[in-house]
Amino acid sequence: MNRALLLLSLPALLLGTPARAQAAQATKTTLSSCGAYTVKTVENGFDDPPDRVTLSRAGVTYATVEDTMVSVDWCRDVTGDGVPEVLLAGFSGGAHCCFTHHLYSLTSPPRKLLTAFSAHSDTLEARQLDGRGPLELVGSDWRFAYGYGMSFAESAPLPVVYSLLPTPGGARFVENTRAFAGFMQTFAARMNSGDVFSGGVLVAYATRVLTQGAAAADAWAQGQPQPFRAWLANYGPDVVQDLSDFGMWDWPTRAGVNADAGRSGIGGAFLTPGVRSYLAQVIGPDAATLRLYRAQGSEVVTGPMLLSVPVTRDGHREPVVPVWPQVTVRRASGRDDALLRDARSGSVRYLPVRVSAGGMTELKDDALGVTARLLGDLSGVAGHVAAQFRDVKRTPEQQAEVRRRVQAAVTRAQPWLADWKGQEAFALERLGNFTFSSVRLLTDTPTRAQAVMTTTVGFTDAKTDSEYVNGERFTMIVNLARGAQGWGVTDWTLVPRTGELYEE
Repeated sequence: MNRALLLLSLPALLLGTPARAQAAQATKTTLSSCGAYTVKTVENGFDDPPDRVTLSRAGVTYATVEDTMVSVDWCRDVTGDGVPEVLLAGFSGGAHCCFTHHLYSLTSPPRKLLTAFSAHSDTLEARQLDGRGPLELVGSDWRFAYGYGMSFAESAPLPVVYSLLPTPGGARFVENTRAFAGFMQTFAARMNSGDVFSGGVLVAYATRVLTQGAAAADAWAQGQPQPFRAWLANYGPDVVQDLSDFGMWDWPTRAGVNADAGRSGIGGAFLTPGVRSYLAQVIGPDAATLRLYRAQGSEVVTGPMLLSVPVTRDGHREPVVPVWPQVTVRRASGRDDALLRDARSGSVRYLPVRVSAGGMTELKDDALGVTARLLGDLSGVAGHVAAQFRDVKRTPEQQAEVRRRVQAAVTRAQPWLADWKGQEAFALERLGNFTFSSVRLLTDTPTRAQAVMTTTVGFTDAKTDSEYVNGERFTMIVNLARGAQGWGVTDWTLVPRTGELYEE
């Protein structure tokens, strides 16, 4: 596959046109027809008001898409019922983002079959992938853009396949990529048929994770040339975690959730080793609800509500949710637990939970529970230390409150230092960056456990002038034991992780 064709699209080329020339263009109106409907586009270049495309019939408007740029991608029958569908797109403007696609079946009245966020990819391609029935729609998943030390020019997408499947609200196109393992493998092979580049290597690795499992992907990575071999070894656990929800975004829709409702989640073997399920939070106008979604035959079913939290709005009217699923935790048994990021108290903690078909239980007297407290306390210190360098004006009273919060966080985390076994002192007062990307319990017996995390850790110094404190990657190793008083940490340390695309 030609890498330039893969990464370059017409809207990206248009971005090189000076804004003044775009603004000088007069408003352009275009009329076309699709089935019995009229499609009208009104384009203003990059001027206000935004461009607009409408779908109407006999003077009644049934759908409108507004964005910096709009387009009519195609009009054709992709469902096989003899009624055409129309694909409308909006482009927000920007170097690499963002396209959103809207598919309507032109029944009477029209029925929306899909809304797809496509990031950098400017259309959905209709293809017959399974040799029968309705066509599939092929798009792109850009979750790895800029990831793991890559520039955007080096990045590449994973394929996304939408299939027409039944849902409680009627048949619609839903994300169904994992059902097309052969197509995914062919996509990765074609991407890597020419010059080797980091995005292609990452897509090949990720495809093996998704179709063959992490162990097979790691074995393949060991045969790659440098620097890719060390790079994949460095970021492999992060990639696996970042892929945990791949192919399950629409599982709530298939179980009856409104297709346009926001959601976030993590995938894992939460019920049975080797069997995927989706721990997802669906975001409504006033509340976000957490449920477990799982496959049952050809259908997706949902369990009871596990948690409901209120939703507020920020200054841009975007939802603010105080609790969400953050990390899938693989236990030595092959079963997964989860860490929820919980900010309901005003400070962040990580809530370790075990999910069953009937409910969710917080893991308190458990090795993961102790590990979660350590991670939460270190994250809390880093957040408060970094906040001191935020570019805002503060009164003396506000500055004193910031210092008080830092000291309170340091005091709360101080007892953990008794078990620190690093070669150098761990300077809590200067910890300005602490994040973790994956969590695994490699040892997990009734009396002993070892938790291993990929982390980024950074400390402030005399030159620090921003809340964004640089950090380095480490493997954090926490050894734990169960005694008469329950589980506790025996020692913890940080081991530098090596293997970057570009060594400084």
